[in-house]
Amino acid sequence: MFYNDIIKKLMQDKKNPVNSMYLHEINLKWSIFEKLTEDITTLKNVEIVNAINNFVSAIRNKKYQYNSSTKNGFKPDSLLFSEVYLHDLISVLVERNKIINNQGISWGLQSFSTNLKFNPQNLGVMDKDLRFEQEISEKLLCLTQKLDFQFRIKGKRNFHKYEIIFPLIIFFTFKNLDETDFIKSNHIAQKAKATFERSKSIIITETINQEFIPDVGSSSVDALYILRRQSSNKVLNPISTEVVDMLDNKITDFLTENEWIGTEFIKKGFLLQ
Repeated sequence: MFYNDIIKKLMQDKKNPVNSMYLHEINLKWSIFEKLTEDITTLKNVEIVNAINNFVSAIRNKKYQYNSSTKNGFKPDSLLFSEVYLHDLISVLVERNKIINNQGISWGLQSFSTNLKFNPQNLGVMDKDLRFEQEISEKLLCLTQKLDFQFRIKGKRNFHKYEIIFPLIIFFTFKNLDETDFIKSNHIAQKAKATFERSKSIIITETINQEFIPDVGSSSVDALYILRRQSSNKVLNPISTEVVDMLDNKITDFLTENEWIGTEFIKKGFLLQ
């Protein structure tokens, strides 16, 4: 559980007894969600959403907010008030898919391979060392496929072995999405598709800036879901079960799609939406 890790880390700081008490209260509230997700095979999305909504409502209690007079409570930028609980919601949706049991599949906060290339010192020494290079992305919430990649120069016996991590689905989560967040997510999605053309990127945000209308269609982002169906300057709606259902279906679609068009439409002579 991603959010539970945050609570445990904050609990290690025993300097403020009131905050320690608050953290134990928050941990008890979060444990309701954890208990619910012990058996995800029969868990319904409406149950997940209700549990998350109840928890978010509970931690928005004013007593948990920082009080400059008493020095109790937690500041607005504390991870307690971040969107990390959405990582746990997404985990339930991903882990219900059979793909999670496939060999080499990895799920969680992790990096993937980028900028794969052979970069020999010069063309005249390619037979000695092709110098395969790759970079590693920042850690993101993603589903990846790990491959052992080995090669050798034709005519030689010794193999060079590397691990390549292909991004399958990347999830970007926000409490509120603005243009800067979208541009950064799109840039990472572009890098992922450069590594693996079939990779997918999904933005999941609770709200969105009122002035911002993202152009998803011309970006490398494959889908965007606004969980509360609202902009950021309003009283918060609860997270919508219908939106989570759509997200759930999209994840399944991405993991089970059978036909990949790619650039094959040029050979076929047609392209359908």
